[in-house]
Amino acid sequence: MSQQQKHGYVTDYLKILGLTVEKPSYSYLEKICRAHLTTFPFENISKLVYYRDQQANQFLIPPLETFLANYQLHHFGGTCYTLNLHLCQLLDQLGFESQLAMLGTEHMAILVTLPEWPEEKVYVDCGAAAPIFQPVRFQTDPDNVSSFSEDHVYLKTVAAASGKYQYERYTNGKKSGKTWSFSIYQQRRFSDFSQAIDRANQPGTTFMTILRCQLYQLDQERSVSLVNNKYGIRYASGDSKTEKLTSAKEIEEVIHDEFRLERLPISTAIQILESLGIDIFAEAKS
Repeated sequence: MSQQQKHGYVTDYLKILGLTVEKPSYSYLEKICRAHLTTFPFENISKLVYYRDQQANQFLIPPLETFLANYQLHHFGGTCYTLNLHLCQLLDQLGFESQLAMLGTEHMAILVTLPEWPEEKVYVDCGAAAPIFQPVRFQTDPDNVSSFSEDHVYLKTVAAASGKYQYERYTNGKKSGKTWSFSIYQQRRFSDFSQAIDRANQPGTTFMTILRCQLYQLDQERSVSLVNNKYGIRYASGDSKTEKLTSAKEIEEVIHDEFRLERLPISTAIQILESLGIDIFAEAKS
Protein backbone atom coordinates (compact mmCIF):
# COMPACT_ATOMS: atom_id res chain seq x y z
CA MET A 1 0.00 0.00 0.00
CA SER A 2 1.45 3.39 -1.01
CA GLN A 3 1.81 6.32 1.39
CA GLN A 4 -0.88 8.16 -0.56
CA GLN A 5 -3.27 5.23 -0.09
CA LYS A 6 -2.44 5.04 3.60
CA HIS A 7 -3.14 8.75 4.00
CA GLY A 8 -6.46 8.29 2.20
CA TYR A 9 -7.51 5.44 4.44
CA VAL A 10 -6.59 7.42 7.57
CA THR A 11 -8.79 10.27 6.32
CA ASP A 12 -11.65 7.86 5.62
CA TYR A 13 -11.23 6.11 8.98
CA LEU A 14 -11.25 9.37 10.97
CA LYS A 15 -14.25 10.64 9.01
CA ILE A 16 -16.21 7.54 9.99
CA LEU A 17 -15.19 8.11 13.62
CA GLY A 18 -16.09 11.80 13.45
CA LEU A 19 -12.55 12.86 14.38
CA THR A 20 -9.69 14.87 12.92
CA VAL A 21 -5.92 14.43 13.05
CA GLU A 22 -4.24 15.43 16.31
CA LYS A 23 -0.82 14.83 17.81
CA PRO A 24 -0.49 11.53 19.72
CA SER A 25 -1.57 11.97 23.33
CA TYR A 26 -3.63 10.26 26.02
CA SER A 27 -6.58 12.58 25.43
CA TYR A 28 -6.58 11.97 21.67
CA LEU A 29 -6.31 8.20 22.19
CA GLU A 30 -9.27 8.38 24.56
CA LYS A 31 -11.33 10.16 21.90
CA ILE A 32 -10.43 7.42 19.42
CA CYS A 33 -11.39 4.63 21.85
CA ARG A 34 -14.78 6.15 22.65
CA ALA A 35 -15.56 6.87 19.01
CA HIS A 36 -14.55 3.36 17.94
CA LEU A 37 -16.72 1.65 20.55
CA THR A 38 -19.74 3.76 19.65
CA THR A 39 -19.31 3.49 15.86
CA PHE A 40 -18.15 0.01 14.89
CA PRO A 41 -20.32 -2.79 16.27
CA PHE A 42 -18.83 -5.88 17.84
CA GLU A 43 -20.53 -8.47 15.65
CA ASN A 44 -20.06 -11.79 13.88
CA ILE A 45 -22.39 -11.12 10.96
CA SER A 46 -19.43 -9.96 8.90
CA LYS A 47 -17.35 -12.88 10.20
CA LEU A 48 -19.93 -15.34 8.87
CA VAL A 49 -20.05 -13.60 5.49
CA TYR A 50 -16.23 -13.56 5.24
CA TYR A 51 -16.19 -17.25 6.21
CA ARG A 52 -18.69 -18.08 3.44
CA ASP A 53 -16.76 -16.03 0.88
CA GLN A 54 -13.20 -16.91 1.94
CA GLN A 55 -12.31 -18.81 -1.25
CA ALA A 56 -13.40 -15.95 -3.48
CA ASN A 57 -11.90 -13.25 -1.24
CA GLN A 58 -8.76 -15.13 -0.17
CA PHE A 59 -9.06 -13.74 3.35
CA LEU A 60 -10.88 -14.29 6.62
CA ILE A 61 -9.85 -10.93 8.09
CA PRO A 62 -10.51 -8.09 5.66
CA PRO A 63 -7.73 -5.70 4.65
CA LEU A 64 -8.11 -2.13 5.88
CA GLU A 65 -9.67 -0.75 2.70
CA THR A 66 -12.27 -3.54 2.69
CA PHE A 67 -13.00 -3.02 6.39
CA LEU A 68 -13.74 0.67 5.85
CA ALA A 69 -15.71 0.10 2.64
CA ASN A 70 -17.84 -2.60 4.22
CA TYR A 71 -18.69 -0.42 7.19
CA GLN A 72 -20.04 2.14 4.74
CA LEU A 73 -21.85 -0.47 2.64
CA HIS A 74 -23.04 -2.95 5.27
CA HIS A 75 -22.35 -1.43 8.73
CA PHE A 76 -19.83 -4.23 9.31
CA GLY A 77 -17.65 -4.06 12.40
CA GLY A 78 -16.19 -7.35 13.52
CA THR A 79 -14.62 -9.27 16.38
CA CYS A 80 -11.22 -8.63 17.97
CA TYR A 81 -9.03 -9.68 15.05
CA THR A 82 -10.70 -7.25 12.67
CA LEU A 83 -11.46 -4.35 15.02
CA ASN A 84 -8.19 -4.20 16.95
CA LEU A 85 -5.97 -4.99 13.96
CA HIS A 86 -7.30 -2.04 11.99
CA LEU A 87 -7.40 0.24 15.02
CA CYS A 88 -3.72 -0.55 15.59
CA GLN A 89 -3.00 0.27 11.92
CA LEU A 90 -4.79 3.59 12.34
CA LEU A 91 -2.80 4.41 15.47
CA ASP A 92 0.46 3.61 13.68
CA GLN A 93 -0.43 5.98 10.84
CA LEU A 94 -1.35 8.71 13.33
CA GLY A 95 2.10 8.50 14.90
CA PHE A 96 1.29 6.48 18.01
CA GLU A 97 3.82 3.90 19.19
CA SER A 98 1.57 0.85 19.26
CA GLN A 99 1.85 -2.93 19.14
CA LEU A 100 -0.48 -5.89 19.05
CA ALA A 101 -0.81 -7.98 22.20
CA MET A 102 -1.97 -11.59 22.52
CA LEU A 103 -4.14 -12.30 25.55
CA GLY A 104 -4.22 -15.97 26.43
CA THR A 105 -4.02 -17.89 23.17
CA GLU A 106 -6.90 -16.18 21.41
CA HIS A 107 -7.60 -12.50 22.06
CA MET A 108 -5.99 -9.60 20.20
CA ALA A 109 -5.57 -6.26 21.98
CA ILE A 110 -3.26 -3.25 21.66
CA LEU A 111 -0.49 -1.79 23.83
CA VAL A 112 0.48 1.85 23.27
CA THR A 113 3.37 3.92 24.56
CA LEU A 114 2.36 7.57 24.84
CA PRO A 115 4.56 10.69 24.72
CA GLU A 116 3.39 11.63 28.24
CA TRP A 117 4.63 8.37 29.78
CA PRO A 118 7.45 6.92 27.65
CA GLU A 119 8.34 4.31 30.28
CA GLU A 120 4.95 2.58 30.39
CA LYS A 121 2.36 1.04 28.13
CA VAL A 122 -1.37 1.64 28.16
CA TYR A 123 -3.97 -0.95 27.20
CA VAL A 124 -6.42 -0.34 24.35
CA ASP A 125 -9.15 -2.78 23.34
CA CYS A 126 -12.11 -2.05 21.09
CA GLY A 127 -12.64 -5.69 20.14
CA ALA A 128 -14.13 -7.39 23.20
CA ALA A 129 -17.54 -5.70 23.50
CA ALA A 130 -16.08 -4.46 26.79
CA PRO A 131 -16.44 -0.97 28.31
CA ILE A 132 -12.84 0.11 27.75
CA PHE A 133 -13.62 3.68 26.70
CA GLN A 134 -10.18 5.02 27.52
CA PRO A 135 -6.60 3.75 27.53
CA VAL A 136 -5.90 1.85 30.75
CA ARG A 137 -2.76 2.73 32.72
CA PHE A 138 -2.53 -0.76 34.15
CA GLN A 139 1.17 -0.58 35.01
CA THR A 140 0.87 2.46 37.25
CA ASP A 141 -2.71 1.96 38.47
CA PRO A 142 -3.04 -1.54 39.94
CA ASP A 143 -6.61 -0.74 41.05
CA ASN A 144 -7.78 0.14 37.54
CA VAL A 145 -11.27 -0.83 36.44
CA SER A 146 -13.10 -0.12 33.18
CA SER A 147 -16.86 -0.11 33.75
CA PHE A 148 -20.28 0.41 32.28
CA SER A 149 -23.18 -0.28 34.61
CA GLU A 150 -22.51 -3.72 36.18
CA ASP A 151 -19.92 -4.71 33.58
CA HIS A 152 -16.36 -4.37 34.92
CA VAL A 153 -12.96 -5.19 33.39
CA TYR A 154 -9.83 -5.41 35.54
CA LEU A 155 -6.23 -5.55 34.36
CA LYS A 156 -4.35 -7.15 37.23
CA THR A 157 -0.65 -7.39 37.95
CA VAL A 158 0.73 -10.92 38.03
CA ALA A 159 4.47 -10.19 38.06
CA ALA A 160 5.39 -6.59 37.23
CA ALA A 161 9.13 -7.29 37.09
CA SER A 162 8.65 -9.80 34.29
CA GLY A 163 5.86 -7.80 32.63
CA LYS A 164 3.04 -10.27 33.25
CA TYR A 165 -0.56 -9.12 33.68
CA GLN A 166 -4.02 -10.57 33.29
CA TYR A 167 -7.46 -9.51 32.08
CA GLU A 168 -10.60 -10.40 34.06
CA ARG A 169 -14.19 -9.41 33.43
CA TYR A 170 -17.19 -9.51 35.76
CA THR A 171 -20.82 -8.93 34.84
CA ASN A 172 -23.47 -8.56 37.54
CA GLY A 173 -20.91 -9.73 40.08
CA LYS A 174 -20.11 -12.96 38.23
CA LYS A 175 -16.99 -13.89 36.31
CA SER A 176 -17.58 -13.41 32.59
CA GLY A 177 -15.45 -15.28 30.08
CA LYS A 178 -11.89 -16.47 30.52
CA THR A 179 -9.02 -14.97 32.45
CA TRP A 180 -6.50 -13.90 29.80
CA SER A 181 -2.81 -13.50 30.62
CA PHE A 182 -0.44 -11.30 28.62
CA SER A 183 3.08 -9.94 28.65
CA ILE A 184 4.12 -6.38 27.84
CA TYR A 185 7.46 -7.67 26.53
CA GLN A 186 6.11 -9.96 23.82
CA GLN A 187 5.99 -8.07 20.54
CA ARG A 188 3.25 -9.57 18.35
CA ARG A 189 2.71 -9.33 14.62
CA PHE A 190 -0.51 -10.10 12.80
CA SER A 191 1.03 -13.35 11.52
CA ASP A 192 1.35 -14.55 15.13
CA PHE A 193 -2.44 -14.76 15.28
CA SER A 194 -2.87 -16.91 12.16
CA GLN A 195 -3.44 -20.16 14.07
CA ALA A 196 -5.86 -18.48 16.49
CA ILE A 197 -7.79 -16.98 13.57
CA ASP A 198 -7.96 -20.37 11.84
CA ARG A 199 -9.23 -22.00 15.05
CA ALA A 200 -11.83 -19.26 15.52
CA ASN A 201 -13.21 -19.88 12.03
CA GLN A 202 -13.84 -23.58 12.48
CA PRO A 203 -17.51 -24.69 12.51
CA GLY A 204 -18.60 -25.31 16.09
CA THR A 205 -16.52 -22.52 17.66
CA THR A 206 -18.09 -19.67 19.60
CA PHE A 207 -18.71 -17.08 16.91
CA MET A 208 -19.56 -19.71 14.33
CA THR A 209 -22.53 -20.99 16.31
CA ILE A 210 -24.40 -17.83 17.34
CA LEU A 211 -25.69 -14.54 15.97
CA ARG A 212 -24.00 -11.74 17.91
CA CYS A 213 -24.09 -7.96 17.79
CA GLN A 214 -23.27 -5.36 20.45
CA LEU A 215 -22.86 -1.59 20.40
CA TYR A 216 -22.37 1.13 23.01
CA GLN A 217 -24.71 4.10 22.58
CA LEU A 218 -23.28 6.59 25.03
CA ASP A 219 -25.50 9.35 23.63
CA GLN A 220 -28.38 7.35 25.15
CA GLU A 221 -26.34 6.09 28.14
CA ARG A 222 -26.90 2.49 27.15
CA SER A 223 -25.47 -0.60 25.50
CA VAL A 224 -27.54 -2.72 23.10
CA SER A 225 -26.86 -6.41 22.61
CA LEU A 226 -28.14 -9.28 20.50
CA VAL A 227 -27.34 -12.94 21.17
CA ASN A 228 -29.21 -15.17 18.75
CA ASN A 229 -32.86 -14.10 19.16
CA LYS A 230 -32.40 -12.39 22.54
CA TYR A 231 -32.20 -8.60 22.49
CA GLY A 232 -31.00 -6.76 25.56
CA ILE A 233 -30.44 -3.19 26.71
CA ARG A 234 -28.13 -2.31 29.60
CA TYR A 235 -28.35 1.26 30.89
CA ALA A 236 -25.56 3.18 32.59
CA SER A 237 -27.91 3.59 35.56
CA GLY A 238 -27.81 -0.17 36.17
CA ASP A 239 -31.26 -0.93 34.75
CA SER A 240 -31.56 -3.55 32.04
CA LYS A 241 -34.20 -5.35 30.02
CA THR A 242 -34.34 -8.24 27.59
CA GLU A 243 -36.73 -9.30 24.87
CA LYS A 244 -37.02 -12.57 22.96
CA LEU A 245 -37.50 -12.12 19.22
CA THR A 246 -39.38 -14.72 17.21
CA SER A 247 -38.35 -14.17 13.59
CA ALA A 248 -35.58 -12.88 11.34
CA LYS A 249 -37.84 -9.94 10.50
CA GLU A 250 -38.10 -8.94 14.16
CA ILE A 251 -34.31 -9.16 14.52
CA GLU A 252 -33.83 -7.00 11.44
CA GLU A 253 -36.25 -4.42 12.83
CA VAL A 254 -34.37 -4.26 16.14
CA ILE A 255 -31.00 -3.95 14.39
CA HIS A 256 -32.47 -1.16 12.25
CA ASP A 257 -34.46 0.74 14.88
CA GLU A 258 -32.47 0.22 18.07
CA PHE A 259 -28.89 -0.43 16.90
CA ARG A 260 -29.21 2.03 13.97
CA LEU A 261 -27.33 -0.49 11.81
CA GLU A 262 -29.91 -0.89 9.08
CA ARG A 263 -27.44 -2.18 6.49
CA LEU A 264 -26.28 -5.26 8.44
CA PRO A 265 -27.28 -8.37 6.42
CA ILE A 266 -29.01 -10.22 9.24
CA SER A 267 -30.97 -12.67 7.09
CA THR A 268 -27.81 -13.63 5.22
CA ALA A 269 -26.00 -14.38 8.48
CA ILE A 270 -28.93 -16.46 9.74
CA GLN A 271 -28.89 -18.45 6.49
CA ILE A 272 -25.14 -19.09 6.81
CA LEU A 273 -25.66 -20.34 10.37
CA GLU A 274 -28.46 -22.60 9.13
CA SER A 275 -26.07 -24.03 6.52
CA LEU A 276 -23.76 -24.87 9.43
CA GLY A 277 -26.58 -26.64 11.26
CA ILE A 278 -27.32 -23.79 13.71
CA ASP A 279 -30.91 -22.70 14.42
CA ILE A 280 -30.81 -19.47 16.45
CA PHE A 281 -34.50 -19.89 17.30
CA ALA A 282 -34.11 -23.46 18.58
CA GLU A 283 -34.53 -22.53 22.23
CA ALA A 284 -37.72 -20.64 21.51
CA LYS A 285 -39.13 -23.64 19.63
CA SER A 286 -38.31 -26.20 22.31
